[in-house]
Amino acid sequence: MARTPLAEDLVSIFNEALAASHAGKAVEARLQVSSGAIRAGRRAIALDRVERVGIIAVGKAAPAMAEAVPEAIREKMSFGMIVTKKGYSREVDGFEIREAGHPLPTRSSIRATDEVVELVSELSEEDLLLVLISGGASALLTSPVKEVGLNDTIALTKLMLHSGVDIHKMNVVRSHISRVKGGRLAVAAAPASVLTLALSDVVGDKLPAIGGGPTVADPSRYKDAIAALKKAGIWEETPESVQEYLDAGNRGEIPESPKPGDPRLSRAFAAVVGGPRTLLRAAARSARQMGLRVRCATKPIEGPVEDLVDKYMARAGSMVRSGTGREVFVAVGEPTVDMEEAKHGKIGKGGRSQHLALLMARAMAGDEHMAFLSAGTDGTDGPTKAAGGIVDGNSLEALKNAKVDSEQSLAKYDSYTALGKIDARLETGPTDTNVTDLHLLAVEGRTSGRKK
Repeated sequence: MARTPLAEDLVSIFNEALAASHAGKAVEARLQVSSGAIRAGRRAIALDRVERVGIIAVGKAAPAMAEAVPEAIREKMSFGMIVTKKGYSREVDGFEIREAGHPLPTRSSIRATDEVVELVSELSEEDLLLVLISGGASALLTSPVKEVGLNDTIALTKLMLHSGVDIHKMNVVRSHISRVKGGRLAVAAAPASVLTLALSDVVGDKLPAIGGGPTVADPSRYKDAIAALKKAGIWEETPESVQEYLDAGNRGEIPESPKPGDPRLSRAFAAVVGGPRTLLRAAARSARQMGLRVRCATKPIEGPVEDLVDKYMARAGSMVRSGTGREVFVAVGEPTVDMEEAKHGKIGKGGRSQHLALLMARAMAGDEHMAFLSAGTDGTDGPTKAAGGIVDGNSLEALKNAKVDSEQSLAKYDSYTALGKIDARLETGPTDTNVTDLHLLAVEGRTSGRKK
């Protein structure tokens, strides 16, 4: 299907926002060596007092973050390990590569994580552990407690993903059945200094929610993990081993994760180097340069994707009525898809961004002056090779002409197949970043005139 000029503009805005959010650029801007000290924001560590440096990079953007580490730090590197998703790895000088499972953890995730723990445990008081975290680390860096094990961890993860549990609550649960999350990796590295730089892919940039917070204090408790599963309505379906372990922790029979003020974390420092706000500003800047009037969401996207459609269509109507010409609404965040209704039937391929794009194609049907893009900045939407979808007012008719039943595709959560029939998928491959999803809604109002 030929895209409208407005839809093509949205693809260009997305690509430019991706480039501006590159993980390597984020690290270079915040991690520097000057005047004989390693500097990360307000933190300074005298380089001559550091005996050895160990570097762990975990996440989909791990290779790009590792490449950006200054040479003066690499010269003291005793080990370097990159743990990333299969298909996202590449050689980085001085680093070993481990590919692990995502979005579901695998035995390779456990092997890589256990190797990381072994490496950091050998560090001493004169050493520094540099940890580079990006989206995807929650699944990639996995080592469940022995009482739960891998199979039940996978079952729990599937249950939470299908139930639309948001990433904050998901990581509260994960941090309480893990040997490394919730600050435990930093405890394993003590008494070494720990410096963590995180590329945020979560609403609010809260460090405990980024990759499960392996090197920062965990403010949540076992009771919060139980409450999250009960609120999602999946406690009864949660594997018995998980229920028993969380209940035991809630009774005080198992130690809590390290909390704020824990002396074992006294030499651990962490900072966010980039995230959703970087993406929002970059998209807005690109749109303005293309001659579009820009409106930005005041809050991050969250909640079910189905609830967004009416809000976006109301927003589009307001933009058209304003009569200001070509205009785009920019929003970032991570909405959810609840597949509980379809879990007993056959579920197709897709992800939250593609599912939302298909819903918007239906809502915009027949209006050639509208276009919508939703995509994940990591290049992966759900368990697919697509980052997301790009649709306009002609998309629903194109689906009909391609013999695609859009209602059935939505019911089966098969947006990947449907959008592929009309060339409406966005496929970027690995992007070297992961800073949440980007939504772009554009209209051409009554006074529009394309800028040459």
